[in-house]
Amino acid sequence: MKKICIAFALLLALALSATTVFAGDNSGKLNLNVATVEQLEAIDGVSHELAEEIVKTRTENGEFVDMSELLDIDGVDNALLRKLEKVIYIEPASDCNC
Repeated sequence: MKKICIAFALLLALALSATTVFAGDNSGKLNLNVATVEQLEAIDGVSHELAEEIVKTRTENGEFVDMSELLDIDGVDNALLRKLEKVIYIEPASDCNC
């Protein structure tokens, strides 16, 4: 019985650590710092005008370093940000000190 409990505890620890690793998986998501207007407007809730504004903001201010920066753009509220976090991610530039 003791061996079964130890084995179960090890299996549980392994499962929990694997969940942590895969939680940051960005496969299938769109990198906000390289996304085009066309790619952004294909996302549910993002109009052509909003996609243009996101790209314009990135061009004028540099790459995004945090998703919350999107809240500074007219048309992005907390509800839309939560939706976007499911389909986009931010990969900082290699020279970013963030």
